[in-house]
Amino acid sequence: MRIIFLWVGKTKNSCIRALVSDYFERIRKLIPCDIIETRDPGRVRNLDVNRLIEAEAEELKRHLPERGCIVALDEKGIQHTSADFARWLESEQYRGVPSVCFVVGGPEGLSPMISGKANIILSLGRMTWTHEMCRVLIMEQVYRALCITGRIPYHKTGNRP
Repeated sequence: MRIIFLWVGKTKNSCIRALVSDYFERIRKLIPCDIIETRDPGRVRNLDVNRLIEAEAEELKRHLPERGCIVALDEKGIQHTSADFARWLESEQYRGVPSVCFVVGGPEGLSPMISGKANIILSLGRMTWTHEMCRVLIMEQVYRALCITGRIPYHKTGNRP
């Protein structure tokens, strides 16, 4: 199975970019993974919010895997504990899913065009996070899940049998 992180635009905040890089290196030691940063249409065109979200969706749609599980991050999605998330990710791997693609929208959120294609809509909690922080949070949870299922020591993972 391959893990794909798909999001709009480059990570601009250097501190967050360093964390993304750190978790990417950790994850790819455990499982094949990719980060796909789409073109940010808001940087080249002056669009109203609805047109911006749809332009971002067009960019994201071009990179969605044809096969595999698509997970859209949205505040209205389901919430898991880290242990439940780990069990879910492991079950996808056991089912032979070729890829799990985590999609993070831009600052204005994700288009229904993308969330409608998702197999799962996942929430990182009831609080609001910046789209750049969501990148780090989902990567940390994927890494934590891999540590839990692989019984790899990681701070307070709860990876006991």
